Amino acid sequence: YQRWNSKVSGASAAEDHRNSFNTFGWVVEIDPFRPDSKPVKRSALGRFNHEGAWPAPAKAGEPIVIYSGDDARNEYVFKFVSDAKWDPKDIDGGTAVGAKYLDHGKLYAARFSDDGTGVWLELTHGKNGIDANNALYPFADQGDVLMHCRLAADFMGATKMDRPEWGGVNPLNNEVYMTMTNNSQRDGEKIPLNAANPRKGNKNGHIIRWKENGGQTGTKFEWDVYLFGAREDGSQSENLSGLTAVNDFSSPDGLYFDQRSGKTDGLLWIQTDDGAYTDVTNCMMLAALPGAVGDGGKIKTREGQDTIMGAKASDANVRRFLVGPFDCEITGVVVTPDGKTLFFNVQHPGEDKGDFTTNTFTSHWPGSQAPASDALHHGHKRPRSATVVVTRTDGGTIGI
Repeated sequence: YQRWNSKVSGASAAEDHRNSFNTFGWVVEIDPFRPDSKPVKRSALGRFNHEGAWPAPAKAGEPIVIYSGDDARNEYVFKFVSDAKWDPKDIDGGTAVGAKYLDHGKLYAARFSDDGTGVWLELTHGKNGIDANNALYPFADQGDVLMHCRLAADFMGATKMDRPEWGGVNPLNNEVYMTMTNNSQRDGEKIPLNAANPRKGNKNGHIIRWKENGGQTGTKFEWDVYLFGAREDGSQSENLSGLTAVNDFSSPDGLYFDQRSGKTDGLLWIQTDDGAYTDVTNCMMLAALPGAVGDGGKIKTREGQDTIMGAKASDANVRRFLVGPFDCEITGVVVTPDGKTLFFNVQHPGEDKGDFTTNTFTSHWPGSQAPASDALHHGHKRPRSATVVVTRTDGGTIGI
């Protein structure tokens, strides 16, 4: 385990592990159709706490565009635009095609202005003062920029966000959504409020969305807050979206746009990874009809911060779909092309406050789902993460 000691102990970096941490924080491409192929790091997408990487729909003759959130409080939203333009002939080309589109391009960080507009700030060595003479950090080359793209975003004045996690692109209008899970550090003083992160403490998080001007490769956008997480009674964070008992939620994390064609094309699934609302309910998944940027209006929070909010929630456009077992996180979701089967994951149920020495846990899921006659799956059975498959008893499509 010497690799975890990053202390400078050798005469050169080749003789110790001072740079080992630089090998983490990258997007890795895996080709599931070629199990013998090697995973490949796509360094051009930058190094930070990638919760994932979400592509916009590929269009022939246009660059590939990928959005990412830096999963940490007061960090940034990023966009990558490939140099190469998409050729549909490259479908099923494996990691060789990945190299064509993902190894060369421009990386941007987002600045959300209080007036509901935004701009993508280019993080390229030799531009806008990102070079070896930079007073914040001397960037030696583009590799150094990608290694330290948080510092480059700091220098460029990108907007520090309330913990960006999952993202997605609405297939109906190409608007981009990203969850801001929560931010206890947003104190309004050291970390000031702004229109894109307008609630002090923000225990329950929110979902921001934006519409690119000039297509996905544009450098300007318009934004609003799609939904603010809150308890129905607003006892933790102000219930700005008007959530009720059928749709109140906290700490949005997973996000997925249904890709099937037909009535449910563009249906939005929202998943939570919460610790603030779990005295009342467990982490959950909701189904939503997302609308579009601009379908709401300007409001003011109780802290006096102006912001822009989307249309208020109602029973018709946001509903709770399921609730998970105790101490879990609901994460990962996909729907089959025919819309009749949904897969989602239950992560670390019953282990947040569990005691492994005594095999005592707050939940025994999925063992607790076994028949009562199955003694092995009750009592002190260790809880486990699992994938759940959802179908309708009538064989119909999910979410209608």
